[in-house]
Amino acid sequence: MPIRLLIVDDHVLVREGLRLSFAGTDVQVVAEAVNGEAAFAELMRHAIDVALVDVRMPGSDGFRLLELVRQAGLKLPVALMHTVNDGSENVRRSRSLGAVGLLPKGLGRDELIGAIRQVHAGESLWEMWESEPSSMSRVETICQSGCLPNGA
Repeated sequence: MPIRLLIVDDHVLVREGLRLSFAGTDVQVVAEAVNGEAAFAELMRHAIDVALVDVRMPGSDGFRLLELVRQAGLKLPVALMHTVNDGSENVRRSRSLGAVGLLPKGLGRDELIGAIRQVHAGESLWEMWESEPSSMSRVETICQSGCLPNGA
């Protein structure tokens, strides 16, 4: 059974690239949205298993979507994506609003698909930070290099 995914990003090229990344896998993109409010409307129209959501978008951002999901009492795993050096504040805010993880947009295809499968299986993505003695500083270190893995 495919994993039904909602992609939320204000950049068309990012959404198209993500959609292409999931082609031929068990992850099926069933809906896309340009911001948090539009994403919430898509959640009401489609059966979604996981949402992959940009943090920063004009109008209503990823945090707004998390607030709407929480207010509606939905049990949807939402993984947020980020590109800028927002440091540990985004981690704290994401966790407090119920996100299952905060992913750098620079992840490779296999890493991203693995993360979506992990979330779909009911696992959190926060363990990668918790396994480090100073998890917040690890996030900040990754983000200082543009949030790309291995300082790329």
